[in-house]
Parts: sequence; structure tokens; C-alpha cells
Amino acid sequence: MTEVMPEAPSAVSDRSHLYAFLTATDASATALERPVGRGWVGDYQISGKTGHVLANGAGYLLYVHIDERTAMERGPSSRPWKNAKARLTFCKVTQDGDWEGCLHLDRLPTADEAVVIREVLGIRKRRHMTTEALSKLERTRGLIKSPNLAPHSDPKSERAAALSS
Repeated sequence: MTEVMPEAPSAVSDRSHLYAFLTATDASATALERPVGRGWVGDYQISGKTGHVLANGAGYLLYVHIDERTAMERGPSSRPWKNAKARLTFCKVTQDGDWEGCLHLDRLPTADEAVVIREVLGIRKRRHMTTEALSKLERTRGLIKSPNLAPHSDPKSERAAALSS
């Protein structure tokens, strides 16, 4: 039987710290995750297509890398990282690599900075829905017939019933 270890107090505080960042950047709640690898569980992070955000003391660490699909097609280039640094001038560069790096932000971002962070790191924006649109979505979900919810049918018994009629 697998035991579930309780979260350390620092992990809980990192999560709440990152949730404040998530709210400030108006990012999707699904971006806040705790990656799981082979036998290890990582720290909470806000993940995007081209980077992620980690809690770093009172501030935030933004890790930026190039898009893997782009690198496979054209080969690694330093241009995306240079462009990211140019757009994130309100952050302090802490690690400057050839095509990746880390930046530190010592406060929550402003609304304009949040847009830039979401674009550079490829983080999904939160979906805002009106109550009318939300009720329409719930009605639509109720109409969907999932194959997992359908009653089990036996093809042999269905064929026998059809032949006997």
C-alpha cells in the first residue's frame, strides 16, 4: 500500500504564494501544478509552454527556455531568450544562458507586466465566463453521451435477440 506523505509547511506556503501570483497575472488555475517524475515530486510551479514560475523567498523566479518544437525544427537559437530578456526588463536576470535563463521578480506584477509574463512564458489566461455562458456550458455537458457512461452491451446477445425476432 502506498503512503501519502503530508505536505511540508514550506510547500503549502509556496503554493499560496504562487496562487497570489496566479491571481495577479490572471492566469488559468490549471497552470499551478506540482510536477511528478520517476519517484519524486517537484515543488509547486506555474507552468507555461516556454517557462515556469517558482516561489523564491518573498519574490518569484521566472525560468524561460525556448520552445522545444521550434528548437527541433530550426535548431537552438539565442534570439527567443534575448527577446524575452528585452520584454522582461522589470525583472532582474539571475542566470543568463545561451538560450535559457532565470529572472527574479521581487513583487507581484502589475497588470501590464502580467500580460508580458503570460506571453513570454506561454501561460494560459484565465477564462472569464458570464453566468449565462456558464449555464449554457453546463446544459451542453449534460447532453454529451460519454461511452464510459453507456451501459455495457454484449454484441452476441444483441445479435441473438435480433435473429429471434
